[in-house]
Amino acid sequence: MRPIVCATRGGEVSRRTQERAIALAKERDTELIFLCVVDPRFVKLADESLAASLADELQRMGESLLSIAQVRAQKQNVMTRTAVLHGTAWQNIEDYVRKVNADALVIGSPRTDSMPQAFGSGHVQQLAEEMRENTGVEVVVVT
Repeated sequence: MRPIVCATRGGEVSRRTQERAIALAKERDTELIFLCVVDPRFVKLADESLAASLADELQRMGESLLSIAQVRAQKQNVMTRTAVLHGTAWQNIEDYVRKVNADALVIGSPRTDSMPQAFGSGHVQQLAEEMRENTGVEVVVVT
C-alpha cells in the first residue's frame, strides 16, 4: 500500500488534521507519514549569522511536533514515520508526495474564526486543487 502524507505544523487545526490522517491510515491499513516543512526565511534577520541558528531551532521544533503526532498515531496502532524538510512549504510538500508515491495528502485549513493564518481557507483549497492536478494524489482538506 502507498503511504498517506499528513502535512502538519502544530496548533488546533493541525491536531484535527492529524486525527483525520490517523483515521484514514487506519481505515486503509497503510503507513502514515507526518511531514513538517520549516522555512526560516519568513523572519527578516538583521544579522544573517542568526539564520543557521533559527533553522536549527525550527528543525528541532518540527521534530518535537511530529514526535507528538507520531505517538498519538502509534497509540492507535498506525505505523508512522516523520520527515522535516526545509524551504518553501508547498513545493516541498509536492516534491515529497511524489518522492514517496503517496496515496493521499491530508492538510489543514484554518477556520474562519481562528487566529490569522499564513493561508486563508480559499487559498488552501486552491493549492489543494493544484496539488491534485500536479500529482494525481487525493488531497483531503480538514477544516
